[in-house]
Amino acid sequence: MDYRKLFTEIHRRPNMYGLDGSYHDYCTYLLGVDAGNDGQLLTGFTELLVPRVGGGNNLSWVSLVLHLAFPDRTSGWHDEAAGEGKQAAVDLLFSLLNEFFDKRDAHRGTAAIFDDYLTWLKAQSWHRP
Repeated sequence: MDYRKLFTEIHRRPNMYGLDGSYHDYCTYLLGVDAGNDGQLLTGFTELLVPRVGGGNNLSWVSLVLHLAFPDRTSGWHDEAAGEGKQAAVDLLFSLLNEFFDKRDAHRGTAAIFDDYLTWLKAQSWHRP
């Protein structure tokens, strides 16, 4: 199945897929599709996002996307995504997914994503090898 095409379609026409267009609904759908692929479809997505956020390696990609969407907030990311910032969060999610699939499909794909993540992790003062 061409998941990039599917994700483009649900972004463009959420109602056709039983979604209301909210960040929460999209994330729930994507998590379900990932689960239906034995959790392998989005392997590396969190690790792609953590270095960009500059932390949050204990968070899921759902929260990391919101940290990137609303960098000036110190709390209430999920509230913002449910309110006025909904479209910004949704659009960023699908942009990041496209970037993720581009990187994953490139030479060394997932390994390169994890290499970058591990380089970031080892550079953290709190990290113990």
